[in-house]
Amino acid sequence: MVEPSVGRQLGWRHKLWTIGTALIAAVLIVLGLAVRWFEPLDAHSRVERYIRVQPGQSASAVGYALQQAGIIRSGWAFDWISRMTGLATHLTAGVYRLSPRDSLWQILTLMKEGRVVVIKVSIPEGLTVREVVARLEAAHLGTPAAYQSLMKHPLPGMPRPKPGVRDPLEGFLFPATYDFPYGTTAREALEIMWKTFQNEAIRGLYDRAHTKLSLTAWVTLASIVQAEDKVAAQAPMVAAVFENRLKQHMMLQSDATVRYALGRKVGDALTLTDLEVPSPYNTYRYPGLPPGPIDNPGLTMLKAVLDPARVPYLYFVSLPNGRLLFAVTYQEQLAHERMAEGQQ
Repeated sequence: MVEPSVGRQLGWRHKLWTIGTALIAAVLIVLGLAVRWFEPLDAHSRVERYIRVQPGQSASAVGYALQQAGIIRSGWAFDWISRMTGLATHLTAGVYRLSPRDSLWQILTLMKEGRVVVIKVSIPEGLTVREVVARLEAAHLGTPAAYQSLMKHPLPGMPRPKPGVRDPLEGFLFPATYDFPYGTTAREALEIMWKTFQNEAIRGLYDRAHTKLSLTAWVTLASIVQAEDKVAAQAPMVAAVFENRLKQHMMLQSDATVRYALGRKVGDALTLTDLEVPSPYNTYRYPGLPPGPIDNPGLTMLKAVLDPARVPYLYFVSLPNGRLLFAVTYQEQLAHERMAEGQQ
């Protein structure tokens, strides 16, 4: 017969054993769930979805969106883990390309580091606004209708276009290779390029220079140099030629401005009819600079206009290899033209 005291001890031991076993089981279950939370929902999935994290969006809202999209098992787990690790306040806004094969930690790391989906677009120096827009459209950044509307007016902060300007944005979209965030609109793409021009060209060059040229005149002259010269090392010389002609009140007589005035592709040689096109961009008919830029120049040409070579040249002619021959007198220019014709 078991004494009552001994029975009570056995009873407590049994209860403690039962409770301990239950606690261990509960811990194991939680650990098992936690492991599953971190594992990919489907390690072999080929599905990819685009998930947007809005600025200021809570971790719980992001987790719910991921669960609803079939990317993770538990939105609650995403919220809890992001809070426990301190990442809840470090989720970078943007669009992410995610898959059920991504682990919870991989997703959190992507959002912490801001590795959003980007669309890379290369904008070379010397493209016109319409050529720039064609590249943006080809990358699915905005629609043709959106660009047509935007191109009619300058963006906030751009110089007011002079009478006769064809494209108010011309000259102020900085040439570079851009990583546009996925979902960038037409306006946002153009504003990014304009902001880059402000930082790189205006603040980086123009505001530090001692020039009498207005902002529009500076960019316009640089755009002509850009179109006329294909060799960067010659840019200061080409800039000097046009500035010398302006100082002597000579017509610029730039073929590049005539090509822009025609608004269409033309052959290598302009005809006499081409040179008579009634456009304010035709520097064979109208003195001074055209009303605005004829392309979007790069930093090399913009720098050349601010610091042209100190030379007396008033003419130049291009050889087939891209090299330019410079002349002071018209007689020299004619001789150079004959030389160029002999090399064609």
